[in-house]
Amino acid sequence: MSNLGLRIIAILLSGFVIIQLLLVTVTALPTRGDDRRPYNLPRPADVRVLAETLEAAPPARRAELLDVFNGSLYTLRLAPGIPAGFEGGLPELRASYAAALPDRTVTLTSRRPLIGRALREQPWAGRLFAPVQLTVGLKSGETLVIESRPSSVVRTYLRRRALMGALGGLLLLAILTAAVRRATKPLVRLSAGVRRFGSELDAPDVPVEGAREMRELASAYNDMKRRIADLVGERTRILAAVAHDMRTYITRLRLRADFIDDPEQRRKAASDLQEMSAMLDDTLLFARQDASNGPEPMHLDIDAEIEAVVAVRREMEETVWFDAGAKGAAVRLSPLALRRILANLIDNGLRHGTAVSLSTTREGETVEIRVSDNGPGVPSAALARLGEPFGRLDPSRDRTTGGVGLGLAIVRALAERSGGTVRFANQDGGGLLACLSFPAEPPARG
Repeated sequence: MSNLGLRIIAILLSGFVIIQLLLVTVTALPTRGDDRRPYNLPRPADVRVLAETLEAAPPARRAELLDVFNGSLYTLRLAPGIPAGFEGGLPELRASYAAALPDRTVTLTSRRPLIGRALREQPWAGRLFAPVQLTVGLKSGETLVIESRPSSVVRTYLRRRALMGALGGLLLLAILTAAVRRATKPLVRLSAGVRRFGSELDAPDVPVEGAREMRELASAYNDMKRRIADLVGERTRILAAVAHDMRTYITRLRLRADFIDDPEQRRKAASDLQEMSAMLDDTLLFARQDASNGPEPMHLDIDAEIEAVVAVRREMEETVWFDAGAKGAAVRLSPLALRRILANLIDNGLRHGTAVSLSTTREGETVEIRVSDNGPGVPSAALARLGEPFGRLDPSRDRTTGGVGLGLAIVRALAERSGGTVRFANQDGGGLLACLSFPAEPPARG
């Protein structure tokens, strides 16, 4: 159980149950001590008085006397003979009753509790479900039967009290549950705010509410969030300023490179400047993933979007194939983010191979996009590093093949910001496989 509110409710409920069990145990334990009332049976002297009173009373009055006496923690009744069905036991207790009733037949029998065999004849709470029965033969020929079971009057009273206690306990538990939920609600909101801040730097502040400690925590979190957002924004602004100034110098160098007499050196200089410009663009784009949300996500038909991207690539005479298998599945994603993800993966595949294959599948509530190439793949030990900023692999994917180490990092950043995941693996037949997973969206309503 990970929810704090549920844990507190479980603790309260466990405490309530333990208290009820303790109350039941205390009230069910037989009386012991100087009052000589073992197993909630009447004292031997009281039994003698009961027997003498019933013997002296007319037969028609004996039932009325039993009703008067039958209101205690034991049950009285008259039987024509000794009731059967009980096993013998408790010899010491029987001897005490026999001594008080020397001129009468006294038997004491009991059922041994199913789970109390180890305790044998010890008085314990289990005796409530295995009562002790005392029988006294009266001179009238009848038998007085006394069971250590509460009378009907007491049982009715106990049931009502138990019902009132249960209803009161449930009401108290409901009140405590509502109080716990109200107390933990600010913590739930703070947790949601922290999770949202992980993907949205401009997420709104969490409400400052609840107990004093919660208000201080929410206020400290809001201050921290603003400082982090300011730092990231300042970093992005610095990078943007540097990129702007660098483009000015790159433009000047391009103009000056035209005056280089050696054609091969002029071509190399132009290539270096082009790579430098691409590096600035990718660095700035990667930095902006943390600074803003980017375009608003939309309800996209994933197969249709990928088909459009592949069509453009094929017009450019690139070997790119697509196998639509998502069957009209939709995802909530920014079209610009999806195109940039696919463009980086396709460019990466064509840079290290000659063909790229794309496919889609839907499994349950997940849509998966698979992008594979026929290149050399990467070393198994380096798979975990794919997607790290400025990460480079040697020798199959090094600087000589182009790129500045941000393409796959941008793919990972865009996918995770859109609520998806990305993983990389080597194919059995060679080449790198990138698997993108996004939550499936329900069909759009017309």
